[in-house]
Amino acid sequence: MIVTMECLFLLLGFVVSAYGQTTVLDVLRRYHDTTLYSLIQTAGLDTALSGTGPFTVFAPSNTAFLRSHVSLTSLKSDPAALAQLLKLHVVSGKLMLNDLKVNEKTLTALSGETIRVNYYMYYNRVTVDGAYINSPNHVASNGVVHMIDHLMLPPNGSIPDILASTPELSTLNAAIQAAGLGPALAEGPFTLFAPTNAAFNSLGNATVQALLADTELLKSILLYHVIHGTLYTRGMHSGSLNTLEAVDREHLLASSSSVSTGTPSVDRQRITKRDVSASNGVIHEISHVLIPASFRDAVSSLITP
Repeated sequence: MIVTMECLFLLLGFVVSAYGQTTVLDVLRRYHDTTLYSLIQTAGLDTALSGTGPFTVFAPSNTAFLRSHVSLTSLKSDPAALAQLLKLHVVSGKLMLNDLKVNEKTLTALSGETIRVNYYMYYNRVTVDGAYINSPNHVASNGVVHMIDHLMLPPNGSIPDILASTPELSTLNAAIQAAGLGPALAEGPFTLFAPTNAAFNSLGNATVQALLADTELLKSILLYHVIHGTLYTRGMHSGSLNTLEAVDREHLLASSSSVSTGTPSVDRQRITKRDVSASNGVIHEISHVLIPASFRDAVSSLITP
């Protein structure tokens, strides 16, 4: 008698149904998410996640942990901090992928922190804090598991908070304060394309100082770097975006292939550091200051004798 793989899977499914239920932890084992499973055990969360739930687990793959800048050794050395990080990836309730197709939906994780869900219709993609759900709807008896492509980390405050604490964005932070935009950028949600100090340096010190002195022009230029909503690189595609600067339209040039290879751009300027989550949106660092077409002459004349 020849037993096909299909028959074997049906038999295994019968055995599981007959002799025990498949928890979210069993799903992780089934899909060989050994790193996450091991960390759950180290953090002492295995008993809780074997409970009745229901839970929705956003599960970083083994590859996601390898790509992360977070040291696994460091994580394992502090089980309490590890548990808090892992709880960020779990919410109460059973949320299937269709339940998550609501842009700017917010969820409260077991850690007590907020997770931002984004639905990008162009690709029919769902992200959680920028992590792409690439394998959804693995149903368990006590919830559901969605595989994601990177480890989520809690944001370090709002957009202004992150600017104030990021050394390479100190010039941008000073410009935003000079233009009086700090309180507005604490609202949102917003996406900020953030020129680095090097980007401002390329304008020349005289131009930067003249801009800082002309607050109305400075405000218009800074608003051109901001769009409504949270746009992570997983949702980017070629097209035009409405910015908070009312006159011009910003051109986002990014295809799915360019995003996957790490080269999305905005107004033909490369994004050098992407997907920095904030409590009220996301920041992408860029290599140049974006000058709206209608203000280029005004900027050029700033240092004209």
